[in-house]
Amino acid sequence: MKVEICVGTLEAARIVSKQSVNRIETCIALEQGGLTPSKAMVSWIHNTFHLEQHALIRVRAGGFVYNYDEIVVMRDQIVELKDSGITGFVVGALTKDFKLNMEALETWKRTAPNVDFTFHRAFDHIDDWRTAMDQLIKMGFKRILCTGSDQSIAQGLNRLKEFVSYANGRIEIMAGGGVKEELIPELKATGVDAIHFSGTSKITVEAGTAFEENLLFPDENKLTAILAAIQG
Repeated sequence: MKVEICVGTLEAARIVSKQSVNRIETCIALEQGGLTPSKAMVSWIHNTFHLEQHALIRVRAGGFVYNYDEIVVMRDQIVELKDSGITGFVVGALTKDFKLNMEALETWKRTAPNVDFTFHRAFDHIDDWRTAMDQLIKMGFKRILCTGSDQSIAQGLNRLKEFVSYANGRIEIMAGGGVKEELIPELKATGVDAIHFSGTSKITVEAGTAFEENLLFPDENKLTAILAAIQG
């Protein structure tokens, strides 16, 4: 079973580089579900740690229904990042009736035909997931990141088994969203191809000032514990 760590800061990349993982997903603003990282960040991680790195492409928080301008900007973000040492992109786009936005996905994939594409947790919002999975396979997507059509993995375990069974090796199923050490045995039992998590804890910074924020910072103890459970 492969392990992908979601890296939202330079410090997170440094901590993860000490561990045995298969790849990272690089983003910023984990508190908003993750947004597109800068080219400078992606390049620095690549040149410093040489990790297999996939970049999240998400222009804003607040759902996955994008207008024309947002789709174009996300295409341009792919153009900007595709020669920064990455090996994949993580994307997702839906229509207003919660189907795949095929036009957006095909546009993005044509922009970088020689790298892996992962469809992210927008998949959990799709009702007709079998049709959507078939469409992603036909487009050549490498994997789907999902909780099992629920708020977190703990509620989606049974559906994850269905995803794995229906995929039948045609596309990788990667579980992510609420991964905890104690859930690892049940996750392994679903047969998923990979597990995705950030290993972060929420910390308040600049408390009592106008700049007070609750941010997600890498928690090395949590990260190590989850990895030990996966590799055990």
